[in-house]
Amino acid sequence: MSRSRAAVLACCLLATGLWLAPRTGSADGTVDSSLEPAARGTTVQVTPTAPSPDGTGRRVIYSKSQQRVWMVEESGRVVRDFRVSGRLDQPDPGTYAVWSRSKYTCSAVHHDVCMRFMVRFAHGPKGGNIGFHEIPVRDGKPLQGDEWLGWPTSDGCVRQSTSDAMFMWDWAQMGTTVVVVP
Repeated sequence: MSRSRAAVLACCLLATGLWLAPRTGSADGTVDSSLEPAARGTTVQVTPTAPSPDGTGRRVIYSKSQQRVWMVEESGRVVRDFRVSGRLDQPDPGTYAVWSRSKYTCSAVHHDVCMRFMVRFAHGPKGGNIGFHEIPVRDGKPLQGDEWLGWPTSDGCVRQSTSDAMFMWDWAQMGTTVVVVP
């Protein structure tokens, strides 16, 4: 990765972390003294917010800001939630439906990058397909490790760990609702 791309990525990740960091002050500007300051060597943990009532029925909820997915049954029970790597700028928030699935596919832009368990639900601003899939590989090597899930590192789709991609593949059949929230 070039230095300029690494610098841009670092700035984006820092800005995202600051934006997602919990706020300790109140509306009147006072600080909540019940929160302990982080000690040396610790980090602030951000607990994922439970899915909002966005949508109804059986659905997948994808939060771009949290880089997280919830799979919700008809009853409203969350059957699985996990970290993903997508993009912050696409797809647009809204309600979509799974319209295509491929057990194995390769990128239309980077022909040497392939992935399994593709579940397509949207299109990007230039018409490209957007879907959930396993972390892609190039020459047999994953483009990222599972430890990067939760960060927006994808070129367009939504990357998942292998076990989560397999679960999504089995659970999100054709027509399954996908709700994308900011």
